[in-house]
Amino acid sequence: MSEFDLRYESGKAVKGQVMADFVVQHCRLELAVVDLVLWTLFFDGSSCGNDYGIGIRLISPRGATFEFSFPIEASATNNQVECRVILKGIQLLREIKADAVEIFGDSMLMINLLIGEYDCKDDILRIYHEECLQILKEFKKVTIEHVPKFYNGNANRLAQHASGYRLIEGVMTLELAADDWRKEIVDYLKDPSKKVDKKVRF
Repeated sequence: MSEFDLRYESGKAVKGQVMADFVVQHCRLELAVVDLVLWTLFFDGSSCGNDYGIGIRLISPRGATFEFSFPIEASATNNQVECRVILKGIQLLREIKADAVEIFGDSMLMINLLIGEYDCKDDILRIYHEECLQILKEFKKVTIEHVPKFYNGNANRLAQHASGYRLIEGVMTLELAADDWRKEIVDYLKDPSKKVDKKVRF
């Protein structure tokens, strides 16, 4: 062999390169898409005299509901109360390591502050607002939406409870004399099936 200047080379390097090329050409890298786990947050604040409270309703991705009601100091304004309830709600979600949240509230001011439609001009409110925005950046997905008070009833109930607001139990009744002009109207309202003068019905 030396007469023709031939040398023997091991085929291992060639085989290794062929295998690498084969893997690259025939194997596709497929990434699994993981759906985000979405939590829902309803919030509301309430004042009753000099007392303030916040209400939070969290709904897990599986539909489990968690309700929180906290009183807060009386020096806060209504807007500060609303901002603090959002802050408390997203802090709770961060603690349980939620990665996505949809936020619903009936305070148009707070919703517009969070989505950047309004500028925050109150110094104390700005502290809470900036902290909210900082925490919201930690979530992979955030949606924020205004809802009418009717759809925020549970959070409102929790906030009212924390502020000391209590519904009046029972209904006061007014005893009317037989000759009182209002008696016929009150009786009709209690039982509309009774026959009464046409003027009373309309």
